[in-house]
Amino acid sequence: MGLENYKNFLDILNQDLDAMFEHQKDYIFCKEGCSHCCEYGEYPFTEIEFNYLMIGYNNLDNKTKEIINNNIKNLQKDENGYYICPFLINRKCSVYANRGIVCRTFGLLNKEADGKVNGPFCGKLGLNYSNVYDKETKELLMDVIEENQYKNLPRVFSLDITNIRKLDLVKELGIEFGVQKPLDEWLKEYAE
Repeated sequence: MGLENYKNFLDILNQDLDAMFEHQKDYIFCKEGCSHCCEYGEYPFTEIEFNYLMIGYNNLDNKTKEIINNNIKNLQKDENGYYICPFLINRKCSVYANRGIVCRTFGLLNKEADGKVNGPFCGKLGLNYSNVYDKETKELLMDVIEENQYKNLPRVFSLDITNIRKLDLVKELGIEFGVQKPLDEWLKEYAE
């Protein structure tokens, strides 16, 4: 029951996210084959997200599972605790339909707890919002936005899991997200 309600929640969330990405398309440069967001992170997942992800994993063919298992075994963290997502194969997510919320929302501007605007790190690579966001000051470059007369203004969303857990829809569907941990920690527990 819980995972079925979670899937229903994701169907609705995806519709909203599609509209957000469409509204922000002047600033978003994500495309198939661009996997920067999957190549450097710690990928926080709640318990229900991880369980849903593993449904996708369990439905994969054995060869793909073997590649993922090797990726997990060879996972190396950098000094920040970041690593390449083990589900990334040939610059594509092998469990895309079952990916986590952090994966679904990556690329949009997000509001931090202190009210500052947090741009996606790929902006540092000249990608999402790099044309209108100052990563040092964490502010939108309003003069650039006005000068270029964008059809839609950049919008900052509150899409972290803390805010998503508070949505009325989550309460209506009775979704319990459970604890949140980095993906690699969930994978260690799953392997035991």
